[in-house]
Amino acid sequence: MFDSKMAEFRQGRWKKHLPMLVSKGSRSGNPYDYYAVHLVDVDRNRYQLVGYKHRAVTLARWDYDVGRYLDERRISVAELDAMQAEIIHHRSYGPLSFSGILGFSFSYRTRFAYLKTLFSRGKGKLVSTFFANKELKSRDRIALLNLLVNEYIQQRPSRLHAGVLIEEVIAMLYGKLWYKHIRNEEFRRKVRLLLKSLVITGDLAQKDEHYYVQPQSVATIVEFEKEERRVEQQDKMQRNFVRLMLVITASTALITLALLGLAGVVDLHKVWDFISNLNPFSILMKLV
Repeated sequence: MFDSKMAEFRQGRWKKHLPMLVSKGSRSGNPYDYYAVHLVDVDRNRYQLVGYKHRAVTLARWDYDVGRYLDERRISVAELDAMQAEIIHHRSYGPLSFSGILGFSFSYRTRFAYLKTLFSRGKGKLVSTFFANKELKSRDRIALLNLLVNEYIQQRPSRLHAGVLIEEVIAMLYGKLWYKHIRNEEFRRKVRLLLKSLVITGDLAQKDEHYYVQPQSVATIVEFEKEERRVEQQDKMQRNFVRLMLVITASTALITLALLGLAGVVDLHKVWDFISNLNPFSILMKLV
């Protein structure tokens, strides 16, 4: 009973969003704002949404021999809902992936995932100003390696091969229409350089034009994460040490002041009145 209700609810969400997903698909030609819907059936055939008309969904099947989507077929919304789905919203700042229609519908209405991404981008820009270029390049390598390992393990509907072409990696990072972007050559140069560096370190293997994830990549990611935790631990210890030194300095100053007061060298009442009457704004103006 519950499963049938959930299926009915999901199909209702599909019917609501399918017209928009089709009209704003990759065929719209806008590289900065479009959707791609990838699906996998029980036989592990891979499809892409290409049309929706008269309550019938049109899918194109991926042909591994030809290397592109062919054999368009029409199915019902119920058959579509029975497949494993991945909805990707390609934006100017990168793709946003949803593992099903419910997650997409929720974020489309509440903008939760978009706000989360906006916050992460803002935080990344703020943090990146405090790192050297060398560290940023290192983080880029690990981020790309993490992406390729996750893609290899999960084999999401949008993934078609165990090995990846450089164009596929760029599409994962910047969207299917990356070649229309004004910075397309910058994307290609950066990704090629990172992939070559990962081949040199043994994290990836290159065969013809394809790059394949190697077991060494897991060890590299684990070692990087251990190093990050060590650095974070050191930073935490340094902050605690600074706090301790401030407490010791303040305590020493107070004890010294109290001893001077007991010796009659300093009038503690006058000192306290002076501190109480301090105006931070006037002190700042004097300093200026």
